[in-house]
Amino acid sequence: MGNNIDKTTLIIGGGPAGLEAARVLGQAGYPVVLVEKEQQVGGVLTQLSSSFPRWEDPMKHVDMRMQEIQKYPNVRIMLKNKVVDCEKLNDGYKVQLQNDSGKKEEIIANAVIIATGFELMDVSNYGEYGYGTLPNVLNSLEFEAMLKEWSAGNKPAIEKPVVAFFKCVGSRDRTKGYPYCSKICCMYSAKQAGMVQDLLPEAKSYVFYMDYRASGKEYEEFVRSVIEDKHVRYVRGRPSKVFSENGRLLIRAEDTLMGVPVEVRADYIVLAAAIRPSQGTIEMSKLFNLPTDQYGFVEPQKLETVKVVERVFMAGSCGFAVETIGALQQGGAAAAQVMALLNQAG
Repeated sequence: MGNNIDKTTLIIGGGPAGLEAARVLGQAGYPVVLVEKEQQVGGVLTQLSSSFPRWEDPMKHVDMRMQEIQKYPNVRIMLKNKVVDCEKLNDGYKVQLQNDSGKKEEIIANAVIIATGFELMDVSNYGEYGYGTLPNVLNSLEFEAMLKEWSAGNKPAIEKPVVAFFKCVGSRDRTKGYPYCSKICCMYSAKQAGMVQDLLPEAKSYVFYMDYRASGKEYEEFVRSVIEDKHVRYVRGRPSKVFSENGRLLIRAEDTLMGVPVEVRADYIVLAAAIRPSQGTIEMSKLFNLPTDQYGFVEPQKLETVKVVERVFMAGSCGFAVETIGALQQGGAAAAQVMALLNQAG
């Protein structure tokens, strides 16, 4: 077995998957260049107010890894940079980077890890829910920002607000969205509803759902505790329409368990928008000629057959929606695959 400890790995994306890959490779002594287009690392974690299933501060995952990464002079983090071009070489890629000022830099990467994450679907085409036209109709990440404000003590002017969560907005919907389940929405909607009750005990929270999927460790217990201990009401049924009524939001739906129509007057509506590939994922898959599925996610099954030849690996939600722990695990696994590749004889 060879010892190619001087071979450089390029990591594209500084979310949890990219950071974990950089940490593992840096600890092992391999040179790493991590490129992040934003002005800080952390990805979506920087926008979250808490996490499931243990109500932890998401930024602790970022801070702990950054503290360790900073010990390794072989790891270079380039913020406000993006990959704009690449050329295939026999043993890697010649990659051109560009910062937000237009300055370019070229590096030679012997392996590449794509960790470009996801974004939320634009749900403005769900006109019946009033997103973009009615006040206080938010997507889930916009509501995370509101939860941060409430956590900081900036409580809403409404004394006893009613908050309604609509799940599967764009997910499992072939007509206006995507046919697939976005996987993480059930859990973060439960987390958000639970946080509302913790921060505003006099509030009322409703979750409108078709069903809920809690397949991870401690996930089922987490959702049950939100329903039973925090008294969040789950209503099985997809809302049909939202109206503006005397400064509030009137929701019309049907409780399909009870078989009766339901009307709820809410002050905030949170839409759990479908997860889709980020623009960065789409761009990098084209640039590195990676196989993708019909929605634009990098196809891991196909990538398995070409990763040694092409020297490109993936981690996190560029392959599909994944929670924080899953992204960290995939980042570590991608780093291990890179080390195995770079240590091959010859």
